[in-house]
Amino acid sequence: MDWRQLWEIMSAPDNVPIIALIPLLAFYIFLAWRQAHANDLLIEQLEGDAALPRPTTAKPGPSSPAGRKKSTSGRFFCAWNSSPRSLSPSS
Repeated sequence: MDWRQLWEIMSAPDNVPIIALIPLLAFYIFLAWRQAHANDLLIEQLEGDAALPRPTTAKPGPSSPAGRKKSTSGRFFCAWNSSPRSLSPSS
C-alpha cells in the first residue's frame, strides 16, 4: 500500500470524522493519565503526613439523604400525571 492510497481512504467523506477523533482520543488519554498521576501523588502525600485530614469511608445510613433510594421514574410519573390532559386549546 502506498501513501496515496492511504490518503484516499482516510480522506473519504465517511472516514473524516473517525480520523478527526484520533487526536481527541490521544488528548483525553493524556488528560486521564495526568489526573491519575496527580491522584497517586496526593495519596502518597496523605499516607506520609499524619497531620493531614483523611477522607471518611463510612457508608451513609438509610436516614441520610445520600442513603435514600432515588426514584426518577416516580418523579416522572407524578409530573406526567399532573399535566393537563389536552395540549390543544378547546374551542
